[in-house]
Amino acid sequence: MKNKYQLLVNKTIPISKKLGWKIQQITPKMIITTTNLEPNINIHGTAFAGSIYAAGMATGWTLLKCWYDQQNYNADLVAAEANIKYIKPVYQDFLCRSQLEEKSPNHTKLITRLSQNKSCGVEQKVEIECDSSICAILNIQFVFKCT
Repeated sequence: MKNKYQLLVNKTIPISKKLGWKIQQITPKMIITTTNLEPNINIHGTAFAGSIYAAGMATGWTLLKCWYDQQNYNADLVAAEANIKYIKPVYQDFLCRSQLEEKSPNHTKLITRLSQNKSCGVEQKVEIECDSSICAILNIQFVFKCT
């Protein structure tokens, strides 16, 4: 499963390869990725904010794509809006973690709307970790657009 999604992301989100973004673990319910610091260093010797954002976005999208692929719905997954809070500088390779909140009302609404072939938005949180602490949090509003 890991290789399938790594190849998909490298093909459909080409910057992921240049970032050094790699899937470490993935299931339809959770994902952990790593991103190399070296190709993403800014003038301060820390990770470039745009690289952190891009790695987080790729992570959130990949988790939802993996979950969606296990379902029998007909929709396209797109990012509609996102905001990121940078908490502290990233001085080394970093992790992105995300998991589905299956018991949330939003997830229940998503399943209901997709089963009715209706488009639906869903928020996905991605935590960016460095040195075992959270350095940034990306909140993404995705939309499953039914076709």
